[in-house]
Amino acid sequence: MRSVSKVSVDNPSASLIDRFNEMADIPILQGRLLENIRIKEGTTTRIPHGLGRKLRGWIVVGNNISGAAASFIYDKQITNKNKDRELLLFLNTGSSSAIYTISLWVF
Repeated sequence: MRSVSKVSVDNPSASLIDRFNEMADIPILQGRLLENIRIKEGTTTRIPHGLGRKLRGWIVVGNNISGAAASFIYDKQITNKNKDRELLLFLNTGSSSAIYTISLWVF
């Protein structure tokens, strides 16, 4: 993204529109918040992302998983034949078949 410059006195709205369009093109900002996703230990969870395009990435933004277990959530996108519609996540905490709730930012 270009550095912010002074707004043109001749056409101030054009400069603001240009800056807005630059920000709108940042991939991580073109995402959705998915809340209260139930994910089960030891199984692959299919999560419809609703982006209408191939998923670029995901971030866990909230969870009820205690300790460092949240770091053992990983995707199985390499085997996903529906990348334009869903995210495949796998949780491995080493515990029994517990069910946890997570929130994700997908983009």
